[in-house]
Amino acid sequence: MGIKVLLDSVEKVKGFIDITRSASFEIDLISGRNTYLDAKSLLGVLSCDCSKPLILDIHADEEEKEEFITRLEEYVVA
Repeated sequence: MGIKVLLDSVEKVKGFIDITRSASFEIDLISGRNTYLDAKSLLGVLSCDCSKPLILDIHADEEEKEEFITRLEEYVVA
């Protein structure tokens, strides 16, 4: 199960990308049912419909995930 994030402005996308690029592990964004994007790619993220929540899929161990999610707190939605 992934985490829902909302990146509904260019400023949010830029801030989100800055955080994701600092991670040493793989991170995917899922848009729709079958569209997987590299969460570290500015062009990839901007190419999807950012007006709706996206699913964040973090490929790391639990400790790394928890620490990383706290850094993304402002982008997480219910």
